[in-house]
Amino acid sequence: MFMMVHTSQAQNCPQDFLDAHNSAQAQVGVGLMSWNDTVVAYAQNYANQRAGNCQLVHSKGSYGENLYGGGTTSTFTAVDAVKS
Repeated sequence: MFMMVHTSQAQNCPQDFLDAHNSAQAQVGVGLMSWNDTVVAYAQNYANQRAGNCQLVHSKGSYGENLYGGGTTSTFTAVDAVKS
C-alpha cells in the first residue's frame, strides 16, 4: 500500500503517516507497517508522472494504493489522508 500526498507541512513527516496507519491497523488487528524506501521511490516516480494533471488514477503497478487529494487552497495532514 502506498499513498501519494503532497506534503508541505511539518506534521507530514514519514513517521506521521506510519503512526496514523499503524494506529488504524492496530484497531482492527492488522500487522503494523514500516517505512520502505523502495515503495517511497515507486510512489514518488508515479506522483511525478501524474503531476501534470493531478488526476487520482491508480498506477496498476506492483503495490496497492490509497489515493487522496484535496482542493488547492486547503491544507491536509498525514492523519487527514489516512482517515480518508
